[in-house]
Amino acid sequence: MNIFAKMSLVGLMSFGLSQAVVNYPFPQMSNYGGNATLLSDKAKASEELKQQFAAWMKDMYNENGDVAGIRSDPGSNQYFSEGVGYGMLLMVYFSDNTTNYQPQFDKLWNFYKKMSNKNGLMIWKIGNLSESWDAGNGAALDGDIDAAAALIMAAYQFGDEKYLSEAKTLIQAMKKYEFETNGLHMPGDAWGEAAYNRKNPGYFDPAYMPLFAQVDTENAAFWSGDAYDKNMALYESSSKEVSTGLIDDWTDKNGKSEDDEYSYDASRAPWRNAKAVCWHGDKRALALDQKMAAFVSTVPASNMKGPVKRSTGSLGNDHNSTFVTSLMTSLISDAKYQSKLDEYWKEAVALGNENYFNQSLKLLNGLLVSGNMPNLAAGGQQSTTPVIPTDTTTTNPVIPTDTTTNPVNPVDTTGSQNPNMALAPAFASTVSGLRLDGRTLQMSVNGKASVDLVSVTGNVVKKVWNGDAAGSVSVSLQNLPNGVYIVRIQDSKSMTMKKIHLK
Repeated sequence: MNIFAKMSLVGLMSFGLSQAVVNYPFPQMSNYGGNATLLSDKAKASEELKQQFAAWMKDMYNENGDVAGIRSDPGSNQYFSEGVGYGMLLMVYFSDNTTNYQPQFDKLWNFYKKMSNKNGLMIWKIGNLSESWDAGNGAALDGDIDAAAALIMAAYQFGDEKYLSEAKTLIQAMKKYEFETNGLHMPGDAWGEAAYNRKNPGYFDPAYMPLFAQVDTENAAFWSGDAYDKNMALYESSSKEVSTGLIDDWTDKNGKSEDDEYSYDASRAPWRNAKAVCWHGDKRALALDQKMAAFVSTVPASNMKGPVKRSTGSLGNDHNSTFVTSLMTSLISDAKYQSKLDEYWKEAVALGNENYFNQSLKLLNGLLVSGNMPNLAAGGQQSTTPVIPTDTTTTNPVIPTDTTTNPVNPVDTTGSQNPNMALAPAFASTVSGLRLDGRTLQMSVNGKASVDLVSVTGNVVKKVWNGDAAGSVSVSLQNLPNGVYIVRIQDSKSMTMKKIHLK
């Protein structure tokens, strides 16, 4: 399916929102295509996550008018851009058919935009939802990169293509101000010369690179090529230094350790790599997590404390969800760690509610290992092979699923359009009158055309019809599974897509 055809489906699928609150209601409990080992009891973990998210919302989420932030601690009026990124992701993934967190998502995104600097990137430290506390007005890549990914996921969760347009703008700003031309990341946009030699590997996320390439098509080769490769090399260089495989908080441009500590900055690295494994079957990320897991599996969950001395595995004094759950995600890398993975999650739940950073990471890490953080830009389905693309001319995020029971909905051509999205005409000139009669597809054909049934992940399920006719055509769909499909009609002049629901 070409890029414009695939993107047009975003607009098409938004029709279901009158019938369904969101397209991917929590809990999803995906198995990520078999790419990872997940918790034994995903249903129980989902309930535990929901309860802890409710407490997190009560303690950390704070709104005022059309903006909202994530408090640095309960009662605090200090906010960080990273918290906005975490919050936006959580609003996407915890939305269900009872509570749609799109309004809260929008207020967090409004806060990001309100507090953006001249480069279009959010100032990293804010007070009172209105005042910047960072005199340099600098941004931090970790907050920006998660916010951009959350915007992409929001487009598919909430069925609104405007988020893809905003994601593209943010992604291009990151490229211009927070990445070197060779692909290496910079910690932020106001570091000056120091940014070229001081790196924070945990700020980079390999799982997002295919998504950025698909949205920012002008720079697709950058995201899927150098940005992915150079920053994965940083992870790999840091991992190779020590037998524990733990990533350092800070390194030089070659990945050489700055302080030999796996601490709060590096604590995002296992989750980011595990996410690339779950979503894309990323083999380089898998190797990194496997090496970490070999060390983590030797430490009882009740004793895991940080910061951890990378070279010796010596543990610190902080027993909290940052260290327990971040290192837990490395255990998804091999089925032999199943019981250890379960042990670590049980310990995390027992830790209860904690400060903003610990609790946010517990929720993000818990979502991943319980199957509740699927790649929504792939229709919730995950690849079983690495998908770092080399040719992006025919790739783009695929459509969200939809739970509407409406048999057929025409394509909307009246709403506002992202200039990068071409909505199809209401009907192809050769085929008209398309309707679903039970399990039979009825249509009128006048000339040559082909009709395909396409899954919500963009794969052709069935060649429905291909030929030259003048009159009514009926096609049986009796042997297909129940679900939502797209009927794709092509003739010499145009292409049309219409949604159907087989029941």
